[in-house]
Amino acid sequence: MVLPSKMPQLADLDLLLSVERYGSVGKAAQAHSLSQPAASIRISAMERRLGLRLLERSPAGSKLTEDGEMLAKYARNVMQAARELLEFGSDARSSEARRLRVAGSPAISEHLVPEWLNRSRSSFGDVRVEVQTGSVDALRRLVLARHVDLAFIDGWCRAGHHGQQQYRDDLATRHICDDELAVVVGPGHPWAVRGTPVTVPELAAAPLVLRERGSGLREFTDELLGAAPTPRGYVELPSSAAIKQAVATSRRVTVLNVSTVRAELAEGRLHRVDVDQEMPAKPVYAAWNERRGLPELAQELVEVAASKGSPVPVIGPGQKSRKAGSRTRPRPRKAVAVDVHEAIA
Repeated sequence: MVLPSKMPQLADLDLLLSVERYGSVGKAAQAHSLSQPAASIRISAMERRLGLRLLERSPAGSKLTEDGEMLAKYARNVMQAARELLEFGSDARSSEARRLRVAGSPAISEHLVPEWLNRSRSSFGDVRVEVQTGSVDALRRLVLARHVDLAFIDGWCRAGHHGQQQYRDDLATRHICDDELAVVVGPGHPWAVRGTPVTVPELAAAPLVLRERGSGLREFTDELLGAAPTPRGYVELPSSAAIKQAVATSRRVTVLNVSTVRAELAEGRLHRVDVDQEMPAKPVYAAWNERRGLPELAQELVEVAASKGSPVPVIGPGQKSRKAGSRTRPRPRKAVAVDVHEAIA
């Protein structure tokens, strides 16, 4: 819609309302930081554009005519709508500036993202942080559609690429940390007090609790077991919480990320078992839409995550450190990564 030339300006309508309020063009002019002649000229120009006489002027002051009162009635509605529009724009900018939308793989969203948020200098206390989780494919779609500012994904990069990477589909990634895998048992399991590392064949032959097929943790567990014989019996569960519960109250064995069992290790509800070969580590990456870039708050969280990395496991009371319980020399961790772009293409 093209506004007609005789449409009054908001400032002129506001001036007219001030004349109505104060009963004087001079006092209205003062309230609007105008000279009285300038205010009179603006009112007169509006009268000419509309073809109406809006004011009755006298030595005692000015009052609105019948047409002026009718225009003032509409002007109040217009000015109220204008104020609401300005408030909406201000609130929207403020809300967007202090909002951070994050997504991540289930274990990262549950265990690492809260740690990174709390370990930042500001703890994002005045920010509305929204965290959601999903599969790798779902997280990829969220990033591409700009429904989240940032996603943290394990294994989302080619092995050996630990810098910022850009891929097709406008995706960019940055390596954050490597989350080591650990063999874990309950306090009643014989391996909880074992003084020597277990072998991979022993692990494969043990009653295992595993994540469901297709999950990233299951793929890394299969990587660890390698060429060992397939376990005869095992339990598949759909979450790390369910696996921890199953292991803590039985003599079953599992493989979990160190970050997901940190609290249980510290409290002695689970025990970490040394293995006679290097343990894989799941690389964690930040991913974002390259075209959009990283908003300020998202950039801050990426820097915090990269500097803090994965929480260090805590040794619980009565538990031996890995060095004390191991007769093998320390081994470097092996970071294993998956190119999910090829997997889901």
